[in-house]
Amino acid sequence: MNNRRTAALALAGLPLISKAVETNPVVSIERKRVAPKEFLSEETARIVSYTIYAEARGEEYEGKKAVASVIATRAMMLRRTMAEICLHEKQFSSWNNIFEVPQAYVMGADLNLTDIVARAESYALAWELLSYNRKWDRYTHFYNPSKANPSWAAKLEGVKMIGNHVFGFMEPKYMPR
Repeated sequence: MNNRRTAALALAGLPLISKAVETNPVVSIERKRVAPKEFLSEETARIVSYTIYAEARGEEYEGKKAVASVIATRAMMLRRTMAEICLHEKQFSSWNNIFEVPQAYVMGADLNLTDIVARAESYALAWELLSYNRKWDRYTHFYNPSKANPSWAAKLEGVKMIGNHVFGFMEPKYMPR
């Protein structure tokens, strides 16, 4: 976990993408939900943002949104913070064996236009997740069938192919704690 934590701390250098998110977003009063302050931290937004970016940067917006949905659903079902979900061992390949987040991502330098757009979309999705202002699909797992054939794939319900990834829902008893 130390490697993930070190890499996550490197995200502290990530410049803000928009002045609009310098302060914590306002939680919708209509939904009558109040998020604990640890959910609405810049550090958490950066960890979630990097996870979405690293897992789905080559996907269309819908694919990035589905990865965000996995993070949100797991956090809700397991009663953990979204940062804990992202950094949990062997849950997101982008955090496996990572010693530091790529400097190009942290500083936003030397990124091509596609990566800049993916980074901005990921950051915006992270804040949407943290602000509870949207109803998310209930996906708990995803994988890229051209790169992996996980043993748990047969247990997925409501399977949907989005971009290059298969998304689905799995009961909590099958999820890592």
